[in-house]
Amino acid sequence: MTLRLCVAGGPQVRTSPSATVHEAAMRACGIEGSYELRALRDDELPRFIAELRGGRYRGCNVTMPFKPHVAAACDALVGDAAMLDAVNTVSVEAGRLMGANTDVAGFVAGLDDAGLRPEPDARAVVLGAGGAAAAVILALLRAPVAAVTVIARRPDTARDVARRLRGQGAAVSAARWDRAETMAALGTAGIVVNATPAGLDEMPFDVRDLPPSCTVADVRYRPRPVDLVVAAAEAGLAAVDGAGMLVRQAALSFEIWTGVAPPLDVMRAALEAALT
Repeated sequence: MTLRLCVAGGPQVRTSPSATVHEAAMRACGIEGSYELRALRDDELPRFIAELRGGRYRGCNVTMPFKPHVAAACDALVGDAAMLDAVNTVSVEAGRLMGANTDVAGFVAGLDDAGLRPEPDARAVVLGAGGAAAAVILALLRAPVAAVTVIARRPDTARDVARRLRGQGAAVSAARWDRAETMAALGTAGIVVNATPAGLDEMPFDVRDLPPSCTVADVRYRPRPVDLVVAAAEAGLAAVDGAGMLVRQAALSFEIWTGVAPPLDVMRAALEAALT
């Protein structure tokens, strides 16, 4: 039987490299299948959910802005998806939708691959309070780190995320997206993660003001090179973009659907080719 998969998201999903990455993994594993890019409007999501239940796909990935909406439509949430109320991976089992979240483990694995896992006494700052940011925060709490500060343009959203994830390890606090509060948090930061679509010119800080031992991570992987990562490296800081996280979360999704651990080197090569 041919394995049919897809990724569902907003208009930006049309340029996703996920199809290239997953289809390369299928070929390497001897699996016949396809991976489609499904750009959906909000009003098209119910029909897509019905297609999943009807067996059109064996599984799917989910990206912005539908992670919480798909989580609400699932029959069961497993692991981190239940904690975050956000799903990036759905498997279809006899018409039942099983939701998972591989972003948490994928982020930490991406840091490990780059040799940049933070020290246990590090203080972390996460920019953003959406689904990707929540996954990053939970990943850092488990890494573990000593404390996490969440900074978002909407203070109420930052406070809500911080409140939901308290009790998962270190202290989690919220701060406003302005230079004064951001720099107060960054003064002792061991790692800063941009989990927003914002680029370098929108950051509420200058990378040259970060502590020299600070690591800068960005969940974005395009356009390459990622501007924040370039600026951090030029300032002498360790820095990494989101390509490693993408490969690692994709590999975990692939294993959920197929029961097979795909070759990471094949997936990395496919991603690099797609981003070049």
